[in-house]
Amino acid sequence: MSHVIKNYSRVVPERMHDVRNNARGLGILYTVEVELSRLVGCWIARTPELPEKMLLGRILYEDAEHAERIEKRLLELRVAPEKLPSLRSRTAPALLELERADNPAQFLSGLFRFVKPALLADLRRHLDGCPPYVDEPTARMLRQIISEEEEHLSDGLALLADRGIDISAAPTGALWGLFADDGGLLVDDFVGREPVPLSSPHWPASVTKLDFEQPMPAFPDDFDAAMRRCIHDLVFSETEALDIFGRYVYEFPDLPWRFHVEAARVAWDEARHVELLLNVLERYGGHVGEFPAKAPGYEEYVREPTPLRKILMVNVIAEGEVSTDTQTQHRDAFRELGDELSAILKDYEMADEIVHGQFGGKWSRVIAEQSGEDIEEALAAARRSLEGFKRMHDDEGGESAIPLVRLGADETGPDRVVNVTAKRLLGYSEDEIERISAGAGSTVEEAD
Repeated sequence: MSHVIKNYSRVVPERMHDVRNNARGLGILYTVEVELSRLVGCWIARTPELPEKMLLGRILYEDAEHAERIEKRLLELRVAPEKLPSLRSRTAPALLELERADNPAQFLSGLFRFVKPALLADLRRHLDGCPPYVDEPTARMLRQIISEEEEHLSDGLALLADRGIDISAAPTGALWGLFADDGGLLVDDFVGREPVPLSSPHWPASVTKLDFEQPMPAFPDDFDAAMRRCIHDLVFSETEALDIFGRYVYEFPDLPWRFHVEAARVAWDEARHVELLLNVLERYGGHVGEFPAKAPGYEEYVREPTPLRKILMVNVIAEGEVSTDTQTQHRDAFRELGDELSAILKDYEMADEIVHGQFGGKWSRVIAEQSGEDIEEALAAARRSLEGFKRMHDDEGGESAIPLVRLGADETGPDRVVNVTAKRLLGYSEDEIERISAGAGSTVEEAD
């Protein structure tokens, strides 16, 4: 049996980083990926057009996941876990400038013309310094990250070109410095330290966006038009969810980075849901802006007073308890209509909703422990707030002949179908499932 001897004679040690300098450089790249996640999370709801929102939703998740991969390697390189929060509490002046850019075009231009190219260049520089053989974990990780960052840049520049956005104006603030000991970064400052408030998300100019107090028009009497209206409502229900979960990554810096990675995954899910529903809308002959839309979920999220109440209202109640049932009803209704493609898409969407509900259950317990709030009292308060909001809109939309439940207000009563299997996956006890099912029209238990 022969052994292959690695040829170290071609290695120039002066060009390679040792463990300490490897960790220092990766720490700077970690900071940048964290800050980009927060920055993108900040801008999703502030960016009106749907293609931009969907692209930013994917970038948000991938940048957050990049940071998590780098964090894991930092720990392997013997960086003390207690040092990681300080790496998430520093930033570059240019990133703070983009956080408070005047408009989405300025942000997008800065992101894709200046920030992403600089990050790509430094990722490649760091990869070039990886010692052979012993540092393959870093090299493999960086090659994967570079591949995704190249896609971000390519897709982003194509979007700028399609929109005719001027890409000549650079941020005036400095970026980071890969070879500087401190990365050339501002310490004890970061994107989201003082979040830019946003009471309602920005949506396409083609859409008449109503305030939450304003009633939606009645469903059309014509069946085809009513279907288009229902799917249009669903598009913007998912859009406001994407807007909310981008804010999760932006607004809660005191939580572990794992929270932000999971929240970014939920945001990416919602971006994909928007895209699948736009496909459904097009197949039914509809278009964005054919009907008004509103963002009651986002605006209710803003009104909830604490992070715990926000996550309980959005994830535990709306995404977990309620949406797993409405997605079941939508799936079965599309199947009743003979639209098997939309039924399949809705079934995958329901699988995501279970993940989103599990996210809420997990992190609401963490936040309650961190804040000292009583989780049961907070949950009861979130339910009261949500029920009070829905009572304001009990008659909204009127009746419709389409076999899809009317979105928003009618989540209880004899028309509701409770997905028992989904509730068990969410961790509900049999007593809780019985409580939820009381008064519902029927229940569903799905076969394995």
